Amino acid sequence: MTELAPLVWVTRTPEGARRTARAIEARGYQTIVAPVLKIQALKPIIDPHSFDAVILTSRNGLNAFCALCSRRALTAWCVGDSTAAAAREKKFQQVISAGSDGKALIALIRQTADRHSRLFYAAPAEPAAALGNALRADGFQVSEAAVYETQFVVPRFNPADLPRISHILIQSPKAGRAVAETLIDYHDKLCFPNLRFICISEAAWQGVETGLRNSAAPEIRQAIAAGLDRRIAATPDEAAMLRLLDTDG
Repeated sequence: MTELAPLVWVTRTPEGARRTARAIEARGYQTIVAPVLKIQALKPIIDPHSFDAVILTSRNGLNAFCALCSRRALTAWCVGDSTAAAAREKKFQQVISAGSDGKALIALIRQTADRHSRLFYAAPAEPAAALGNALRADGFQVSEAAVYETQFVVPRFNPADLPRISHILIQSPKAGRAVAETLIDYHDKLCFPNLRFICISEAAWQGVETGLRNSAAPEIRQAIAAGLDRRIAATPDEAAMLRLLDTDG
């Protein structure tokens, strides 16, 4: 009998889940695409001439901003090269990437941005960092509005696949909390000793761990006592997460 490839649960929002699954499958794994979150665009009122540059911390923020504002004669300050590449496709006048996380973008803006430039932060409803406040404290003119939010959804599985799941990708603390709720719901169908949690950050892992500790299920209690296998990406991006799929020990 041919041994089945490890099965990776892709939990991210539908907008990027299939792209992530293709990258995982190219590494020789099988995937389940079962998002635990979805993106809901918001509709704040934005004056397109009240700022000279926009801060974008994800593709979701980029897409939501572009739906609200048609102006592209702007500098786009981006977290991550993927977001920056998407902003270039949208024809922004200038695109600058911090290539890492929100803290790196704050540092880059502090070091290189024109202090007289008016910045607009196209934020999620639950930002991971107080980016706007940090820049305002340094004297920058920063306005902001929540342009999208993530909402919990119930993931859908083929029940036969659940015992085979070997890896779970978790890209935010909120996703971590949703994954924990799902694991509790299906605790009797999963093999917890075989699970490896691949997390974009320590905060994402904390979302999982905190949720699981609320469970009274014996399978989960035993797994926590034995020590759950979790790996934290060296940098907060998907490429670093995928590299962890192939590591042992």
